Amino acid sequence: MYDFMDRVWDPIEVFLTNTVVFLDALFSPLETFGPGFVIFVLAFLVVVFTRILAQFYVTKRYILLEKQYHHWQGVREEALKHPDREKGKALAKNIDQAELNKAYYDYFFEGLLKHFIVNVLPILLVVSYVTTVYKPANLLERFGKQWVFSLSFGSSSTVNVSSMLWFVVCILLSYIIFAILKKVIKKLYAKKSV
Repeated sequence: MYDFMDRVWDPIEVFLTNTVVFLDALFSPLETFGPGFVIFVLAFLVVVFTRILAQFYVTKRYILLEKQYHHWQGVREEALKHPDREKGKALAKNIDQAELNKAYYDYFFEGLLKHFIVNVLPILLVVSYVTTVYKPANLLERFGKQWVFSLSFGSSSTVNVSSMLWFVVCILLSYIIFAILKKVIKKLYAKKSV
């Protein structure tokens, strides 16, 4: 079993190592602007990637489960329209127990898996890259300070911003910027269509 797991893990490890080397080479020219800028660019690119991937990555099973769920939901709503109200409720309850609950949970879990693959996994991979490459020891070696930013509030209070905290802030900002850009592009496209 261990040999099998080693054989499975080896190509994954090689891929991840090569990806880290590629990203280091790709983003090293941007390090002249500081680690904060590079982390922001990484966060924005991963948000753009996940938003585009979410538009195009839809499994056939997800589409099938969505159709099944909406079908059984429609059947349930028709059962509730039955002239005899008690009989309609009983029919709806039977539909719930027989098909609708199963269709809903299958549809829900397929959507959850899709969300994890499309949104969570890319962000976690970039988080692991950022926390590895921009850990305090590496920041000290590359930039001469252990923190991405140091903010002073008065004479005695200083807040040191780590790469992880800055990445989370950048992810949130990137989602906001992406939403604004999407809205602006839609308005410009709507004006050109008219």
